[in-house]
Amino acid sequence: MVNLEDSKGDDMDEATGAAQKESPRVAADNSRVILHYVVIAVACFVIGLILGRAAPRPAAEQEPVSFDEEQLRAVVASVLEERALANEAEEGPDRFALVDDDPYLGDTDAPVVIIEFSDFFCSFCKRHFDQTFAPLLENYGKYIRYVYRDFARLTQESTPAAAAAQCAFEQGKFWEFHGEFFESQDSLGGDFYIETAEKYELDIAQYTECLDEERYIDEVDIDGLDGQLAGVRGTPGFFINGQILSGAQPYSIFERMVQRELDKAGINYRGNDDQ
Repeated sequence: MVNLEDSKGDDMDEATGAAQKESPRVAADNSRVILHYVVIAVACFVIGLILGRAAPRPAAEQEPVSFDEEQLRAVVASVLEERALANEAEEGPDRFALVDDDPYLGDTDAPVVIIEFSDFFCSFCKRHFDQTFAPLLENYGKYIRYVYRDFARLTQESTPAAAAAQCAFEQGKFWEFHGEFFESQDSLGGDFYIETAEKYELDIAQYTECLDEERYIDEVDIDGLDGQLAGVRGTPGFFINGQILSGAQPYSIFERMVQRELDKAGINYRGNDDQ
């Protein structure tokens, strides 16, 4: 993982990521065990009712056998719920779980969803931008929904920079700012935000008002909290169809994970067909 101070934590977080990949299988096994016990309970309950009806009784004790229908329905509903949970665990994590309403590239319902948690001041995030971001979209763009979310923790200016990009998103220019910010990390600040807004012909009055109101500060903070709760510990952090990948990993790692998801979806593509 790319730690907030250095990159020596990658191996540890890769191990953590590997453990997290196994969690759906463990959850599926646990769900199957629970499901089996519930099914046995229902069977015993029903058999008990049948035997109760069939067993001979003295004339004085022969009374209609009744049972709580609402209770039986509740037990059956519980069985169905456990079965649904087991199926969900077997299918793996929801690829859209962390999408939120943040900027993205690609089709909304793409078979592969990549979510990046990033900081515009992060040197390893810039490495990802320089070496992996463009070729990944060039080779797999029609199969990927690429979402950018903020994990603005490195400097005092990290949150204002993220909010400035969100103000550009308000006018449909987020990805232009995204590129400019990573290419000019040493220049980030109030003057640069306005210069970039002028360069891309934003409504300057509207943009300035957005900055002055700190309109997206809370949104940036929520992104960071979502990432932290999901397991992000440093930048960049990625989720590929819900599977965590930490650090500025080489393009080949992303390609392998994307290809695996395409194979699982039954899509025969190897990243070298015509787009």
